[in-house]
Amino acid sequence: MFLSNLSGFSHGVWGNNPSLQVNAPKIGILGKNDAAQDVLGRVSENFLNAQNKVSLRDRVELQFSSVLEAVPTSLSEVSTEHLKFYAGMLDCYARLNSITERALTEYRDQITAFDQTIQAYQDMLDGKTALPDNMTTAQVKAMLDMVKETRDQFVQDGAKEVNRYLSSSNDFADDKLFNKITSSVLGEPFDYADKGSDFWRIDPNAEDIYGEIDRTLGAVSSLTQTCRRGIATIAAELERRGYADAPYMAHFRQWYQQTKPSQTRYVLSELLVHTWSEFRDKSQDIYKEN
Repeated sequence: MFLSNLSGFSHGVWGNNPSLQVNAPKIGILGKNDAAQDVLGRVSENFLNAQNKVSLRDRVELQFSSVLEAVPTSLSEVSTEHLKFYAGMLDCYARLNSITERALTEYRDQITAFDQTIQAYQDMLDGKTALPDNMTTAQVKAMLDMVKETRDQFVQDGAKEVNRYLSSSNDFADDKLFNKITSSVLGEPFDYADKGSDFWRIDPNAEDIYGEIDRTLGAVSSLTQTCRRGIATIAAELERRGYADAPYMAHFRQWYQQTKPSQTRYVLSELLVHTWSEFRDKSQDIYKEN
C-alpha cells in the first residue's frame, strides 16, 4: 500500500517511473495473528472484544485484584494454573501491542516514502536527474508542492490514528498486574512503566517526527519483547513440569519462535487508501495540463 502497492494504480501512484516507486515495509518479527484455538486463546479474544468498552488497566485490576495481591516473587512458587494464566495475559498483551507496533511502522514507512519522493522531485528541479519524458518542469514543481502538502496532512492524520493505539500500549505498560507478572517471571519490572501519557504519544508538530516515532516504537517494541520473553520463560517452566505436549504450548510458542508468518493486512489501511485516493485525483489534474 505504500505508493506503488495501492490497488487501482497499474503503474503505481507515480506513473511508470521506477525511481519513484517505494516498496512496502518488511514485517520483521511481526506476524499474522492466527485465530486462537484453545481456552487461553479465547481469553485473548475476549480482551480484544472488550477493549473499546473499558480500559484494559481498570478491567484487569477490577477482575483480578485478588490475583494481583497473590503474585509470588519466585517462578518456582507459582502454581501451574497461575502460570497458564500469566502466559495467557502476556499472550493477550503481545497480540494487542503488536498492532501498535505495526501502526507505528506503517506510519514511519509512509512518511519515509513521502520524503524519498520529495527528494526525487527536488533532484529533477535541481538538474541532478532528468525529467520524466511525459512531464514538464512546471508539472514536476506542481507535483512536488502537492506531495509536500499531502505529507504534512498525513503526518497530522496519522498521528491521531497512531496515538489511539499508543494509548492502549500505555495502559499495558502501566498495568499493575502486568508489572507484577513480569517481575515474578523475569525478575525485573518493565523498563517503560510509569513514563506518563506524554511519553506514549506522537507530537505531529515536533521538529523531528522520526525522533518521535523512534522513541515510541522503541518502547512499544520493548513491551512486545518483554511479553515474548515472559511467555518463553513460562513455557520453559511448564515444559520442565511435564507439559511440553499440552495443546496450549503450541499457542504460546509462536511468540518466541524466530520465524513467524508474514503479515498481509495493514493497520492504517483506511487512512492510506484515503490519502492516496485523494492524491491520485489531484495528480491527474496536473497530468492533464501536459
